[in-house]
Amino acid sequence: MDSVKQMIARRPVAAFLLILYPISWILFVPSLLGRSGLGVLPVDVPAQAGILLVTIFGLTGVAFLMTRIADGKAGTSALRRHYYQFRAAPQWYLIAIFGAPVLLLTVAVIGRGGSALTPFGSHAAQFPTAYLMNLALIAVLISVWEEGAWMGFVTARLQRRWGPVLASIAVAPCFGFIHFPLLFITGGLIDNARPQGGQLIEYTAYLLVLFSVPVRIVITWAFNSTKGSLPVVALLHASIDTTASGAVLATFYPGIDGRLLYGAIALVAVAVIIATRGRLGYRSDTVTSGPALMTQVARA
Repeated sequence: MDSVKQMIARRPVAAFLLILYPISWILFVPSLLGRSGLGVLPVDVPAQAGILLVTIFGLTGVAFLMTRIADGKAGTSALRRHYYQFRAAPQWYLIAIFGAPVLLLTVAVIGRGGSALTPFGSHAAQFPTAYLMNLALIAVLISVWEEGAWMGFVTARLQRRWGPVLASIAVAPCFGFIHFPLLFITGGLIDNARPQGGQLIEYTAYLLVLFSVPVRIVITWAFNSTKGSLPVVALLHASIDTTASGAVLATFYPGIDGRLLYGAIALVAVAVIIATRGRLGYRSDTVTSGPALMTQVARA
């Protein structure tokens, strides 16, 4: 047992990944076997149930366990503080909540002109329920716990060694891969559908690289720039997911391919890298606190 703890203490991120995927994918099994998945079970187990279990018990649970073993109580206290880091400049909350829909609207206006604004005027009364309420629910139930692991634990450690850009790129496929079982569940990643045949390869590449890399870079920038605020990061993540959802696209962006949002985010990521000279808001004292964490600078 002592040798296992020593191994985890030396390589907490590697240990996190080795433990995370088996636990998380086991939690997806009921949804995979249900009628919306492989059809082995005669009942339908919603993918959202698996996502909630994976987020709380897989990602968050394993992240705190690895932190406790590697850094002790001081480490878990430092990680926990990120969940309560609400203090951030107002513009970061505005970016987190409205950045994604405004970005996609900008793309729509460039492509279609002023007519792209019409659905917003016609369905303005639906915006609080269709967008803001869903964003809040996803942020509280899913994103804050998800980002506590990927951003607060994994990326925060790796960027001290590799820098924020390389750390974000390294985390991107790991972040995407955790969602892989959802490709085989109707409504898992695609509303009322799942990829078939050649689409599976396309969506796998999309999940592991085309979507994940720019999103991770932008989220790292927000995290570092707000001194490690998981509430801001969770709202940003939830905003991206909500904006790309079928209901929001159909109501406010009819006829617009949701994948254009991720193309626009990629442009933002490039611009942020250039503007910050690759630092993405990172300072050694920004996201590191607690005496135990200070000894982890060389660890991966």
